[in-house]
Amino acid sequence: MRLIVVGGGIGGLALAIAAGRRGMGVVLLEQAAAFSEVGAGVQLSPNAVRALEALGVAAATASVSTRPFEIEVRDQASGARLLHTPLGASAEARWGAPYLQVHRADLHAVLLSAARETPNVEIRTGARVACAQAAVEGATIGLEGGERLVASVAVGCDGVRSVVRRSIAPDQSARFTGQVAWRGLAPAAGLDPEFRMPGARVWTGPGRHFVHYPVRGGALINFIAVTEERAWRTESWSEEGSRDVLAQAFAPWPSSVRALIGAAPQVMRWALYDRAPLPRWSQGPLTLLGDAAHPMLPFLAQGAAMALEDAVVLSACLEPSADGREEPSLGLLRYEALRMARTSKVQAWSRRNARLFHLPSSVARTVFGAAATADLIRRRPGAERLDWLYGYDPVAPV
Repeated sequence: MRLIVVGGGIGGLALAIAAGRRGMGVVLLEQAAAFSEVGAGVQLSPNAVRALEALGVAAATASVSTRPFEIEVRDQASGARLLHTPLGASAEARWGAPYLQVHRADLHAVLLSAARETPNVEIRTGARVACAQAAVEGATIGLEGGERLVASVAVGCDGVRSVVRRSIAPDQSARFTGQVAWRGLAPAAGLDPEFRMPGARVWTGPGRHFVHYPVRGGALINFIAVTEERAWRTESWSEEGSRDVLAQAFAPWPSSVRALIGAAPQVMRWALYDRAPLPRWSQGPLTLLGDAAHPMLPFLAQGAAMALEDAVVLSACLEPSADGREEPSLGLLRYEALRMARTSKVQAWSRRNARLFHLPSSVARTVFGAAATADLIRRRPGAERLDWLYGYDPVAPV
């Protein structure tokens, strides 16, 4: 079986590794002329790490990651802790894999190295896809410049503005959420030592929230800030933002938040768009993976995790049967059946968190307090609410 993977991000590289390890011939097409360091921090919950284990790159990823001991949600006005999830050894014991935090570029480098070392995988840069079609002979990918490639299956791993997606769902449009995300990396030197502590903190407040955690062994502090705006709608990871504007938006917030913004040499911003779940991901030999199939708002830290899970499940569904027959269309239907309900639920929880994190302080304390009280009444640990998410094994369903 020959597979074309459109997009050389985390999901595309993961699929190339998974499929190549199963003996499929893979051509990965990346539009950029060369891979470069893009993005900031990525949180890898135990379900994501389990997918990395299936790809054979968990140890390499862990070597460039930090292991947080907790995630906590705090009210920006009072500093009160609203929610606490213990991680560290307790997470590994409960969910069978650690929770990691890593610089996106470091994770990408691990996956790229593994893909280059995987037999049957060809990586082509500077290959910009113009169109994707389902044809009698298989999936056809047309490149700018006129070249056409044909394979048994083509998978769009090309993000929220996927070219492959337009061939499957041409009328599906994006909706601006009214929220804008800002991201930055600040050197830890000169900041309060608490920032180097391996953990993630979410500050919530009316109309905005702020998340920060260390990467690269605590040398850098990654942060994401989300504000609400009506007019600005540029959907781009590389749009430079004004640090002064961001600082003004969080001026009344805790001094630690203001210090972190002030220490960042540069901030980037992008508009957050949402898309309703698709009724189908596939058309004949074409299918989608990661954000191309199910764009995730960043409020559950599951965008990379879902792409990694998709890659492991899809490669298993496409593996030829024991008698050598290849039924890619049936494999794609099985892939959808195994993945669509889960990713739709994660999308819904991400939207829910978008609302929860922006509640007025008094309301947030009531809502989060009710959740904690319910856990006590049911005599269950707070971590139990995440079992469905973090305890998922992408190998088991297939």
